[in-house]
Amino acid sequence: MAQFKIKDGVCIIPDSVTQIGSSAFSDCSSLESIIIPDSVTEIGSDAFSGCSSLESIIIPDSVTEIGDWAFSDCSSLKNIIIPDSVTEIGSWAFSDCSSLESIIIPDSVTEIGNNAFENCSSLECIIIPDSVKKIGEDAFKDCPAKIILG
Repeated sequence: MAQFKIKDGVCIIPDSVTQIGSSAFSDCSSLESIIIPDSVTEIGSDAFSGCSSLESIIIPDSVTEIGDWAFSDCSSLKNIIIPDSVTEIGSWAFSDCSSLESIIIPDSVTEIGNNAFENCSSLECIIIPDSVKKIGEDAFKDCPAKIILG
């Protein structure tokens, strides 16, 4: 079993990890930054939900799915780059990320889940690529961002 150590707010996940499971780091208030190795292919539901001090995360190109509630209520998260490998952004994946200012949705994404960006009150602009075939119910509810399609 992999050991996770948080030192000075940073967690480096070992290369042996292939999946970050449900609620793996949920409500870990001391976590400020996380480094995910290329071996990880999936970020599970609630994996980082409620990590109120999480400011930055680098999602590697190996990840294909961001699960439901994966980063919900990460109130300090300011920006995130979703790699070209991701095809689905789960429901409530980034909901209540009140400091989130920018997000880049790549052409690989085909589905944005229900309430995915609900209450992201600091988002200014979101560009939704033509590749997205399904935008879930209330995906951008109470989100002031300018939404550009295509």
